Amino acid sequence: MEEKIHFLDEETRCGHHISAKTKKIWACQMDILERFKEVCEEHGLRYWLDSGTLLGAIRHQGYIPWDDDIDVIMLREDYDRLVSIAQDEFRHPYVFQTAYSERNFVRGHAQIRNINTTGIIPSEINKSFNQGIFIDVFVLDYIPNDEEEYLRQEKAAGNKRYRLEMLATPLKDFRVNLSRIFKALKFKLKYPGKEAFNNLYASYEDVFRQNKEQECTHLATSAWKYRSFKRDKRFYEGTVTKKFEYLELPVPSGYDELLRTLYGEYMTPVQAPNQHGEVIFDTDTPADITIKKLRKNR
Repeated sequence: MEEKIHFLDEETRCGHHISAKTKKIWACQMDILERFKEVCEEHGLRYWLDSGTLLGAIRHQGYIPWDDDIDVIMLREDYDRLVSIAQDEFRHPYVFQTAYSERNFVRGHAQIRNINTTGIIPSEINKSFNQGIFIDVFVLDYIPNDEEEYLRQEKAAGNKRYRLEMLATPLKDFRVNLSRIFKALKFKLKYPGKEAFNNLYASYEDVFRQNKEQECTHLATSAWKYRSFKRDKRFYEGTVTKKFEYLELPVPSGYDELLRTLYGEYMTPVQAPNQHGEVIFDTDTPADITIKKLRKNR
């Protein structure tokens, strides 16, 4: 494919120069995305491009020129099926991360990484999970229409997430706050093993699994941040295919309404920082080697 052959060439989009280094980062992410696409198609799993990746597909037929990440999203049913098969389907150089596979990885979604590369979010430099270049795999859950039930679930999820973070954080990271050290120690003694941790994480996800499609009109992602990520389920009633760089990928049929909900008049480019902040990228070096160098130079 001609586009794939020349993908690494420097170029200018919307007046923004895209360097060879950025293209190498994009190429690594596209490789992960292509493997994800293959797995989903093989197992009949639904997914869509999301957030800035969706915006890029519609406005630029690929990456937003100043962006450096890829977001996809799945309904809970498909996401859970993906998690159940992921360890068999994503083998070297890929790794599929959830809290079930890596205890310090406490998120409400998954990431797929290339373990031969570096993609470190600076605030996570002390974390022990793999930190190769990644794509985000978010999950959409149905949320209750009843406001009281909505708030109850939000609180319940927040409490469970707090406990999970306590369990996953090394005690040395609580040294500035003695009360937090005692709380963390209490949680670590009460839930000492990996199995117990996984059970707690499953109960956290069960808060959202209890909601049924026929009883709800809206969905939300990043589970514990219901209100900020609320979407009408009508947006996802169908799927259409759009070009993203050299791949043809699914987007929700209600993408126009969805993008207007997220970004307003989205066809006018506005340069904004990546939500991850300044990620430390290296397409040629595994993250564990990069982390050792960074820690040594502190």
